[in-house]
Amino acid sequence: MPPRRPSALPQNPRKAIAHLRGVDPRLGRVIDAVGPVRLPRRDANLHMLCASIIGQSISTKAAASITRRFNEAVGGAENLTPARVLKKSVEDLRGLGLNRVKAGALRGVAEVWRENRWTPEKVALLEDDALVEALTAVRGIGPWTVKMFLIFGLRRPDVMPWEDLGMCEGLKRIYALDERPKKRAEIEALTDPWRPWRSVGVLYAWESLLLSRDERLDSDGNWWTET
Repeated sequence: MPPRRPSALPQNPRKAIAHLRGVDPRLGRVIDAVGPVRLPRRDANLHMLCASIIGQSISTKAAASITRRFNEAVGGAENLTPARVLKKSVEDLRGLGLNRVKAGALRGVAEVWRENRWTPEKVALLEDDALVEALTAVRGIGPWTVKMFLIFGLRRPDVMPWEDLGMCEGLKRIYALDERPKKRAEIEALTDPWRPWRSVGVLYAWESLLLSRDERLDSDGNWWTET
């Protein structure tokens, strides 16, 4: 019997949105204010992981510039292979504008991909925890990077990136907290009702930050506009 493929979110996750609206009225008000969200379609391949590593802790503009140089030197989404990455030394990759840790991480993830003989199809069969374990063994790749790959590449439905500052800032706004939650236990307690669709709840936590800065949720969870 072939291995069971883990579930994946559809591009328009209506069932998840209905669940979240039902179990969390405060998040439901955000959903009503934001409207439907659609997950972009991205290929869960080696290039996506490399681009995620490149983009860590730098501006979108800088990441796009370095990724463009990486594509020209090594290969883009359509033709990137582990061998093409590993032909480049750490110093070669640093010459593209990367620091030593990121350059090493690019080579490290290529090694993991090659050693496991991964393809996008094989990666899609891996459970969340197995993928986190395999990739975070590479120096320079943390849980956050893998979780972004799980949400946006593999479209896994129940991922909680409690390390993400933007998501935590969204929780502060949704629940009218005095400060951004920082402890994992506190974040998980707030978001546990979202199971098994926490990934979609995270999208709305991010989206809540894009609402007008003049809009607020009061202590009863009602939207009002500050004048």
